[in-house]
Amino acid sequence: MTILAPPKRVLIVGSGEYGSSTALSLIKGTYKNHGHLITMLDRSAEPPAMDAASYDFNKIIRQEYSDEIYARLAHKAMDLWRTPEWQEHYHETGVVVSIAKSAVQSDYIKRALAVNSLPGMQTEGKDAYILETADDVKKVYPDGVALGEFADQDSYINEAGGWGHSHGAVVDTIRRLRAAGVRFVGAEAEELLYGVSKGKIDVRGVRAKDGSSYCADFVLLTMGAWTPKLVPELASELLPTGQVVGVVKLNREELKRYKDVPVTRTVDNGFYIFPPTEDGIVKCAIHQQGYLNPIGDYRSLPRTILTPGYERQHIPQEAADALKAGLARVYPELAQKPWSNTRLCWYSDRPSGDWLIDYHPKYPSLFIAAGCCGHAFKFMPILGDLILSSVEGTLPPEQKAIWAYDHQIFGRVDASRTFYKHKSLVGTVEALVGALQAKL
Repeated sequence: MTILAPPKRVLIVGSGEYGSSTALSLIKGTYKNHGHLITMLDRSAEPPAMDAASYDFNKIIRQEYSDEIYARLAHKAMDLWRTPEWQEHYHETGVVVSIAKSAVQSDYIKRALAVNSLPGMQTEGKDAYILETADDVKKVYPDGVALGEFADQDSYINEAGGWGHSHGAVVDTIRRLRAAGVRFVGAEAEELLYGVSKGKIDVRGVRAKDGSSYCADFVLLTMGAWTPKLVPELASELLPTGQVVGVVKLNREELKRYKDVPVTRTVDNGFYIFPPTEDGIVKCAIHQQGYLNPIGDYRSLPRTILTPGYERQHIPQEAADALKAGLARVYPELAQKPWSNTRLCWYSDRPSGDWLIDYHPKYPSLFIAAGCCGHAFKFMPILGDLILSSVEGTLPPEQKAIWAYDHQIFGRVDASRTFYKHKSLVGTVEALVGALQAKL
């Protein structure tokens, strides 16, 4: 028996890649011609909200995982990114991965290529291979692009992969949902609403910050880093962490030289950088443990441009310096340019690096999909189907185990960020400036 089907009313709280892809799978499936039974509640009347992780220029799309579960899912998603439904938002530039020879993760390339070589992981016309020398590295970049010291380190390229325009993909999905009759409401969810069903307490909806209430037969929380506000017992399991992002602006001549570069990652320091957009915007970031913003009893909650006093984002100086060091290691010329913008992108982080896609153990009508851990967007073409498979109890056992609400699989840890520790925003110069601005 299908759990989610008309006439059940569905409330999805959050309209980023998790929420919008789930609604898309619903209107393609059991809710086809019944989109009016689905309500999407988001902090923005025109989602995604401007401080959401999905409100972004670009996200990496790759299948470089040493974990076979995610690698195969990424390969499947990438096949769909190339189809007419998604290809407008996908740019297959290739992905170069580099790592210092002395790094503790020095076996990463060997492990990633081993997974890439498994049956079914190949893409016709696209190769993955080691770049043996600095000259080999230079050959996959355009002439006239000066490379930094990463070119002398261990590197490889996978021609299958690139980047996706996250904001565009989410906005386009929301357009399709509106056309199917899905109702969108702009309001910030403040607390869960409860009722009694079959003699047991269950979730029946949410109350918004403005006092309005939204009820349904089934509630899906797809709130990303804001999830602990409604489910505080997950405040540590789904920890909001601020990841540093920097942007530089290229002039016309620079854009012409850099426009065809691949996505580049230096694994040992978490740095990654994208090709420029058509407007000459180059984004770089560091995938690390991130910054915490403790508030009250919460270990951390997002602090964004919509937070009073922080309308102009400032990242800690040490973070800006780390970004510049990463940039110099890849493109020394661009490291001389001033930042046109810096900010924090807020992850929903789980210690194991796995997503949480499961029912709340106490409330049978409450389902949670969160814990992006900085790597969920690339799966958007299949993400909604995976979430609904969990709702219906049809996930393969290996996926169900790692995405369970209370999974305790020994040894699973997010090894991609073990070289950093969490840092607090409290006490930084930027935090003191923001607090002062909030009082003025």
